Amino acid sequence: MKVFLFDEFPPETSAMIQALYSRSGDSVVKHVDVVRARGTDKFMASYYVGYGHASIGDCGSTTLYLEDISLVACKVVQDNQLYSGQETSTRYIDFATRGFLDPINTARSRAFQERWLSFYSDLSKPIVEYLKTKFPRSSDVKAVTWEKAIAARGFDIARGFLPAGVLSQMSWTTSLRQAHDHVFRLECHPLAEARNLGAALRSLLQSQYPSSFGHRVSDAELEFQKFVGEREAFFYPTGFLRGENDFEATTDIDNDALEAQANTIIANRPRRAALPKSLARFGSYRCRFLLDYGSFRDLQRHRGGLCRVPLLNSNYGFHSWYLLELPPHVQAKARAFVESQLKELIDILPPELAPCERQYYYPLGMKVPCELHYDLAQMVYVAELRSGTTVHPTLRVTAQRMASKLRQNHPNLALYADFSEDTLSVRRGTQDIVDRGAA
Repeated sequence: MKVFLFDEFPPETSAMIQALYSRSGDSVVKHVDVVRARGTDKFMASYYVGYGHASIGDCGSTTLYLEDISLVACKVVQDNQLYSGQETSTRYIDFATRGFLDPINTARSRAFQERWLSFYSDLSKPIVEYLKTKFPRSSDVKAVTWEKAIAARGFDIARGFLPAGVLSQMSWTTSLRQAHDHVFRLECHPLAEARNLGAALRSLLQSQYPSSFGHRVSDAELEFQKFVGEREAFFYPTGFLRGENDFEATTDIDNDALEAQANTIIANRPRRAALPKSLARFGSYRCRFLLDYGSFRDLQRHRGGLCRVPLLNSNYGFHSWYLLELPPHVQAKARAFVESQLKELIDILPPELAPCERQYYYPLGMKVPCELHYDLAQMVYVAELRSGTTVHPTLRVTAQRMASKLRQNHPNLALYADFSEDTLSVRRGTQDIVDRGAA
């Protein structure tokens, strides 16, 4: 047995070295010696031609960093089941001064966005003061940990009033093949910001990886992708649930068959152990519910199933949690402010503005229709992970409902969901990235 690790090469070169296994019986050591002797540029020029892009593009990876893009665009980039990366968190970072995207860019629309951000910023002090009274520090909790937990809970509440057009930043680690495919989808997306982002990404990738991004796309492929984008980029449900507490979970899993063939697996699974994906052969779940856009963003991060991007608008109203968690003396003012903003928006947005371009002006507290398609392993994973006390309360309730359905449908399933009541989680104060360089 022999094992090797060579990680000093650029992504395209690394991918090509791997591809040579399919056309040569020589050891990778010989291929690496050739690369080192010729240099990566000459090696690519000699060997790349003749191999299909898709066959080697999965073997090379890169990381892209996207800054000053809207929260809406972040969701579009992350609308990929193979996405890996990180995004600036509205649950830990103050977004008051980050700026915003304003597609129609009029004096009135700018003032409208600025009012959202001002209201969000002005909430900080009264929310923190209220939370400190509501959740006093116990003697066994460090002051700094408690302060961070209070601040995090404050962001949880205030983020409901952030407009989706606020600017954020994110990373994207991807194979070269997936980068090509998804950038192509971005270039054909109905959202203008996504198309502009796709063009910028392609230009950057072409300059860095010319062998992987230099081939042409046919006119037929281009037109088809635009056609798909117009119809599939966002979730447009009809006859959807209307109640804030409505939750629907249907499944085609035959539990008798599941227990007959895999009972020892589902019944003996220890805490935090993942169920095997092979159980998907028994069927899957479809869950439908309303959730605020802010918490949808957290839910979408799970790539093991299908969670389509809903269109953000005012059709389903503003989530009550963000109002009820405010200090009592602020609640009426906040409710009136949201109503006033949504009413004025009708006059601000031109009738011809596409629905997807209107999303930037709505706050994250607006409810959106969500539909999940999960196999059993993913259903259990999300129900357990997202029912934890550090999860945003609106998403946590949804995860608990998922767990309840699992308990009802699969009584022998070992399930470790957290059904405790919502309260301040001091653990939030420890979930931080701290620079210890000066220590």
